[in-house]
Amino acid sequence: MIEAGGGHKTPALAVAEALEELFPGKYELKVLDFMKDLGCTNLDEAHKKMWKYLLKHPELTKSIQTFDFITGPVNIQIYKLFLDRVAKYVMRYLYNEKPDLIFSTHYFNTMSIAHIRKAYDIGPILINYLTEIFDFDSYWYLKNVDHYIVASTQAETKLLKRKFPREKLHAFPYPVRSSFFDIRRSKRQVLEPLGLDNGRKTLLITLGSEGIGSIYRMIEALVKKSFSLNVIAVAGKNEQLRQQLHQDFGSPDQNTRVVAMGFQERINELIYASDFCFIKPGPATTWEVLSMKKPIIFFESAQLSENPNIKFVVENRLGYYAGNMPRKLSQIVDWFLGGYGLQECERAYEQISIENGSTEIARFLDQVLEGN
Repeated sequence: MIEAGGGHKTPALAVAEALEELFPGKYELKVLDFMKDLGCTNLDEAHKKMWKYLLKHPELTKSIQTFDFITGPVNIQIYKLFLDRVAKYVMRYLYNEKPDLIFSTHYFNTMSIAHIRKAYDIGPILINYLTEIFDFDSYWYLKNVDHYIVASTQAETKLLKRKFPREKLHAFPYPVRSSFFDIRRSKRQVLEPLGLDNGRKTLLITLGSEGIGSIYRMIEALVKKSFSLNVIAVAGKNEQLRQQLHQDFGSPDQNTRVVAMGFQERINELIYASDFCFIKPGPATTWEVLSMKKPIIFFESAQLSENPNIKFVVENRLGYYAGNMPRKLSQIVDWFLGGYGLQECERAYEQISIENGSTEIARFLDQVLEGN
């Protein structure tokens, strides 16, 4: 994977955990932040810096992606220009480690490994995992793999329409870590140490591991409405934002009680303790919150491939879309606090099955390694 947010890391961890649980001791497993761990640090840092910039400018990102769809083959050729910078690191890794199988959750990792396999006729079984649930960008169109795993029939159909080899495609539900469901504290035990009233409704706000997004304006709107509400705001790695939120909204005397937190390893317990969640529509966070059966309020998408996640949730009445509009967020929160919105989402969750594909994918990898 490449640790650029949770979208590429989380599926890798979920499948690794499932393999360990299903086949303890059978495989030597390594989850790598690929370019960084191979030693190609300059390119890795440049890539992550670029992605952070794009997260801050979603309209620019979407414009670039629209251009990518129109000029897909050209775009892939541009990416291939970077392969020479990483090739020697990949070659050294494949030669020294001799992995039997690589499960890649980032298109550039897949490209670089496929490039070495083709050039030198060496390398492991290569499986690409498409980290978007319902859609894909042009640079994910990678045919030089042994298997290609997607999370939905919609993504599978879109690839088939682009003449992707059917025999290489496999669809499994989106994988969620088994450890995500390891809840060690009650709702009261989560909230009371934060100084929050367990008797109130709780809104969790998390807009990505980097804390990107207009969290400040959205929380300000809720505080001005003086909702009787707990707000847990996870600012990720953005310590400046966390401090600003705490300074301006952290007073225990206001009716809307705001607690600002940094990056959280056990975000699962915060989701569990919350009554509804305001999140960015990335695939990992979306599917984790859905797996906890929590009503969702969506922030604006950071890229085009996230829009189908919003559509899925809204059409199935599992949540609502506020975008980057503080007034809209306040209206939805008011609707939830009145009880009607929460009841509607609860009924909707009873009508739908949110499946976890980590076990199925792990069994598939085992079958591939066993030659079945």
